[in-house]
Amino acid sequence: MHTQKFDEITFSYLLKLRRAKTLTTLETMTLALERDHPLASEQEAIAAAWVLREKEINSGMLSNLVV
Repeated sequence: MHTQKFDEITFSYLLKLRRAKTLTTLETMTLALERDHPLASEQEAIAAAWVLREKEINSGMLSNLVV
């Protein structure tokens, strides 16, 4: 994978979501994060982290991220 630049908030959510090893678990964890963090900026960061983690699970590789 290529290196991508993300803000610290998205990166922190990605680290939390990396505990998910399946898409089902990822969805459950994401819904809990969205429920606990209602601000629009946090919701956007959670969505971005979800997309990244979904790609990681499907590819079997971790992303190369720069904060």
